[in-house]
Amino acid sequence: MNRSNPESQASPPARRFADTGVFRAGVGIAASGLVVVAWSLLCSVPDIQWNSARLAAPFALAQGQPLYALRDSGQHLGWFYGPGFPLWYLPVTLAANPTPALVLAGLINLLTWLAPIAVILRYAGLEWRKALSGAVLAGVLLAGHEVTSYGFYFVHVDAVCLAAGLLACAALHRAASGDAKRWMHVAALALVFGIWTKQIAVMLAPALACWLWTSGKRRLVWPLFFWCAVYGAATTWLVFRLFGAEEVLFNLWLVHARNPWRGGWEILGRDFGHLAAASLVWLPLALLSGWLQRRIRPAGTAVEKGSLPGLLLWVAVWQLPLGVTAMLKDGGALNSLHSLHFAFLAGLIAVLRSFDLPVLPFAARSRVLLAVLWLAAIALPLAGAGWRIAKNQGRWTLSYAVDELAGLARAQPGRYYFPWNPLVTLMVDRKVQPFDNALYYLWVTGLEPPPDKIRAAVPADPIILYQEPAQGHFALRYFQKNRTGANAP
Repeated sequence: MNRSNPESQASPPARRFADTGVFRAGVGIAASGLVVVAWSLLCSVPDIQWNSARLAAPFALAQGQPLYALRDSGQHLGWFYGPGFPLWYLPVTLAANPTPALVLAGLINLLTWLAPIAVILRYAGLEWRKALSGAVLAGVLLAGHEVTSYGFYFVHVDAVCLAAGLLACAALHRAASGDAKRWMHVAALALVFGIWTKQIAVMLAPALACWLWTSGKRRLVWPLFFWCAVYGAATTWLVFRLFGAEEVLFNLWLVHARNPWRGGWEILGRDFGHLAAASLVWLPLALLSGWLQRRIRPAGTAVEKGSLPGLLLWVAVWQLPLGVTAMLKDGGALNSLHSLHFAFLAGLIAVLRSFDLPVLPFAARSRVLLAVLWLAAIALPLAGAGWRIAKNQGRWTLSYAVDELAGLARAQPGRYYFPWNPLVTLMVDRKVQPFDNALYYLWVTGLEPPPDKIRAAVPADPIILYQEPAQGHFALRYFQKNRTGANAP
């Protein structure tokens, strides 16, 4: 009986921080703040010209237009990635105008970032309610970080590639935990899809194999490579058949191989310094988690931690070299550092597990400090997100500027050339016009298309219209007599 055990009588009852009112209040604040940030980013997405350029790829795919072009063609969309992204965003092609398509793409992009996080947290052992709360917290932390917040505003391949990588990790973890026959297929398919989305995902293969080897699941290494080879060969044959082997290799390999470096150690130090400074918004949460870990009852240490965070860290380590290489290429940036997201998620799992373990009771003063740290962990990233919205003139209402460009094109079919808005021409004229940035990078890599082919891909004597402020005006060099770019209405 407990009565005969003085130690048990002296032991005060323990609580889980995840079950406290303070935690629930913080999650409520985080969810409300994330909704506000999400509204602003959905209103801002149509005004970011990169989004129109990226979204041209799904429309080209849906219309049967050339997604990939060779050097001697003028129809260059600048799609130097695999077809995974265009496939994922095919639903946006149901929209009749650019702005609704871009808003829908922004919503899909946001869900693509956050939904896999909830799935990973669920597979890490958290119940669905806490996994969803963790995904909300992750959304706030990512939106408030100066580096990771880019992913919410720029509709790009990274969210899809990371989602595929996380699905591969979750499936492999399930395969290693029991049902290997079914989940190994899911892991291999997700891995192959990730590679066909962004090339740097190829490092998932050795990362997953090394995790299996070090975790005592060596018998699964051969099935993993076998099914990856099977699905990889099948999808490669299909992609080459649909888009042309030479066209795919030209855009996915040759252009990247010949892309010059933008810098070395100086650029690397500057970028990692920027990353470290931006990560300070996560400091209150790290301090809170560390403090809770010191207060966990000894019995709490017996809770099985699982190996999923270890798998995520293996992936982060293996992806680092290729991510840094892509980051240092001309046109590269920290968005290629996918290691950051896998390491972040491993850390988030550790934080949420510390919230879910029995914690010794606090004194009144400690409870106040605990609440302050928790609210600061949410308020600081939300403040960072708000500051970036204000700094970048984030919108709170839709502008429909891209729809106005489409209206001009419909009023005078076959007259306009929009170097930074190939989406408009695809939606209105169902044609591929050369993307300004694609022409620049083909020129930089020594793969410049023949000027007459570029001019043949646009209307004769075109009205060249840039939506200002444009990222560049490189395409004007091929139309010297038309060198009178105008502003968008």
